[in-house]
Amino acid sequence: MQEILRTLKVKYPAFWQDTYAISHIRQQTLRFLLFAYCGMGVLLAVLHFVQNRSFLLWRVLFFTALSWTGYEMLRRGTPFKKVGHFALICLCLIVLSTAVLYQQGHYLVTFQFIFVILSAGFYILGPRWGLFYSLLSVFLVGSVVFLNQYFRVEIKIQAYAVDTYALTFALLYNYLMLIYIHYFFFKESELANAKETTLLSELKIAAAQARDLAEYKTNFLITMSHEIRTPLHAIIGGLDLLSFENPKNEQAKNLDNVRFSADILSSIINDILNLNDIEDNQTKLQKKPFQPGVVITDICQKLEATAGNKGLALTLNASPELSKFWVMGDPVRLGQIVMNLISNAIKYTDHGSVEVNMHAEQITHHQVQIFFKVSDTGIGIPVEVFPYIFEPFKLVNSGMKKQYHGTGLGLSLAQRLVNLHGGKLDFTSQEGVGTSFFFDFAYPLSQEPVSFGTPALSKDLGPLDISVLVAEDNNMNAMILKSFLNKWEVRFDIVDNGQAAVESMMANDYQVILMDINMPVMDGIQATQNIRAFENRKKANVQIIALTATSKESLESSGSLTLFDDWISKPFHPQILHAKLASISWITR
Repeated sequence: MQEILRTLKVKYPAFWQDTYAISHIRQQTLRFLLFAYCGMGVLLAVLHFVQNRSFLLWRVLFFTALSWTGYEMLRRGTPFKKVGHFALICLCLIVLSTAVLYQQGHYLVTFQFIFVILSAGFYILGPRWGLFYSLLSVFLVGSVVFLNQYFRVEIKIQAYAVDTYALTFALLYNYLMLIYIHYFFFKESELANAKETTLLSELKIAAAQARDLAEYKTNFLITMSHEIRTPLHAIIGGLDLLSFENPKNEQAKNLDNVRFSADILSSIINDILNLNDIEDNQTKLQKKPFQPGVVITDICQKLEATAGNKGLALTLNASPELSKFWVMGDPVRLGQIVMNLISNAIKYTDHGSVEVNMHAEQITHHQVQIFFKVSDTGIGIPVEVFPYIFEPFKLVNSGMKKQYHGTGLGLSLAQRLVNLHGGKLDFTSQEGVGTSFFFDFAYPLSQEPVSFGTPALSKDLGPLDISVLVAEDNNMNAMILKSFLNKWEVRFDIVDNGQAAVESMMANDYQVILMDINMPVMDGIQATQNIRAFENRKKANVQIIALTATSKESLESSGSLTLFDDWISKPFHPQILHAKLASISWITR
């Protein structure tokens, strides 16, 4: 879109330099008027010199000099409206001086100058100032005539007779100039309107292209995300299966390294999609009760091993009172912000520590203001790149790209999520010393939610007394799920499309369905709609979990998410699936 706009700006520069396209025409009209009066002044000066009218000669030279001054002001870049006022004041002085210098017979030329003021005032300065200068010129001449006719007051410096040659020349010159001004103004106005129509048409086309490009980008990201998540789920699932086989120390270490790399790839996919959703205004903040202290503590525990692998100390300093607070907000987005900031700090710190601080700044009966800060002893940020630090896909310098791999998405995503909360992500940094990122959020206080005994995540994945229908078209993913469900002693059937899932549900009873979304014959959404329409309400109300590589935001935007009782994104940890199945088993027993 920016490239299209740059092209249009080069093609139609006048429309981008002025507030209105007509401003360019007004400026050209003023330029012509000043230059024309310079020419008229020179010719009249020659005539007065030949006739030996020295006073009139100096008068003409004076106004010619003023006209040339206005022309030069315009040429040197003085705003044309200022020059327009200057030119119209000079014309009013010409009208007044003509009225007081000449004998009877001057009115024709005087009125002609008034017509010039009428035209130039409106064309150059617009209706308000055009009306002002028109009334001013009429008032000046009218005052002279009124005083002379009704009070016999002669305001004459010297009563010069009107020269026939000068009068004829001035009349013809002014008439021709008036004709040209009108012709030029309306001709250029028509051209400007035609160009403006063309520009608006091209802008509409550009806007449509930009919308199509944005839609293509979104669809591309969604499709690529799905296509990458599907095999990635098989990789991570296979690694999890191997890790449950009691591998030797060296094997376990290798599995952890591969799993860590797979998690990074999954995180990059999530960051790209989250950034795209924020840009498309599709991200909505949840409002649910949570404990900020618990969220941040959990994140620090998850990243502690990553910091330890680099020999860094990751510490959390939290106000004791934060452990008591339940607030209403979006714990997932807060976790994303802090996790990205900590991950970024770990990435760019080779020695020393990463410190996370959080404390309550203000506490009232209704809300709490919480300050968050992530500091490191890393390489720091050069001052010259401060303005670009939150731009995606950018690193500090080219040398850094070789040493510190990454997309540069973390800070950009964190900043936009903070903005989404109505806050501001700030930072201080000194090159070679370290960097600190900080922000604060005001959360409404909430009551501790009532617990219904839903099992928490556990590493002890024991047997489950539950019947499951799996709808999954990818053979590798189906094999991974089959392995986990067998380990958990789950009763299950597997089908490879939505139509088969509907038929299997009609013929059998299940406590839960794990439903993929993108499948042949019938997709998971249509299959879920068909199941929800069963006359047998027990079957229709079966627990259905969307187990898919399709993003949650895509399901939300299409209105399909409400069909499902829960949602798990591929790739996922087996503990998450086990916990959800355990919860359903506990509820439905």
